[in-house]
Amino acid sequence: MEEYGIIICDDEKDQIRRIHDLVKYAIWSLEDSADSKDKVFKITLEANSYIEVADYLEDNKVDSGVYFLDIELSRDRADKDGIDLAEFIRQRDPNAQIIFITAYENLAAMTYRRRTGALDFITKNDSNEVIQKRLNETLSLAARRIRESHAIKKMTFSYKMGRRIINENINDILYIITTPKSHRLRIVTVSGMGEFTGDIKKLEAENDFLEKISQSCLANPSNIVEINLSTRVISFKDGYKETFPRRSKAKMKSLIERYNLKTV
Repeated sequence: MEEYGIIICDDEKDQIRRIHDLVKYAIWSLEDSADSKDKVFKITLEANSYIEVADYLEDNKVDSGVYFLDIELSRDRADKDGIDLAEFIRQRDPNAQIIFITAYENLAAMTYRRRTGALDFITKNDSNEVIQKRLNETLSLAARRIRESHAIKKMTFSYKMGRRIINENINDILYIITTPKSHRLRIVTVSGMGEFTGDIKKLEAENDFLEKISQSCLANPSNIVEINLSTRVISFKDGYKETFPRRSKAKMKSLIERYNLKTV
């Protein structure tokens, strides 16, 4: 079961207790729904300030967290508020599901102007019954969005080239090979190539769709054209050829059977 943390941040302790109880009930309600497939939501932090949440995210890797943030985190306008916190969260947890909670409905427009990508906007002044219904719906929506984003992520390989993040569909990747430069890798796809900094052993461990062909090459078996067991040469769609070691012959035979590859 995958566990996703829920973080609540409000400068008023009474409001934290209130939101805590309502969120706990929403979690309980979600457990019996289809949107909870293989997911467990758990409140991992209750904070009173921007810095508490920021410090927590600095010390803990959070992926696809759900954040209930009060917009007005301080009476001092010079202090960072919930919108500032949302922007910080986006840097640490790009798939964050952010829900703003405030006593002032007119602040909703500000969250849209700042492009925080908030999932919902809940008003504190509503009754517990109204907020509970909204929270149940919002947490269910958050669960669906997380599931959908993770499904897309499984079909995508991402790497950094300069300041850009490149996302490639795994079906389009032919192979990844080392280059003469230390820790510099080359990725070749059906539409071109790129280079990025990385470790080939780490890539192999983190990406099930890639198969180790040699010490310097990871291949997408779906895009292998031919495996020659006699010459120990693998041919790819772009014409590139890679030699595999003798000890890998049994593995190559297994790939031929699993992917119905051409062999000579």
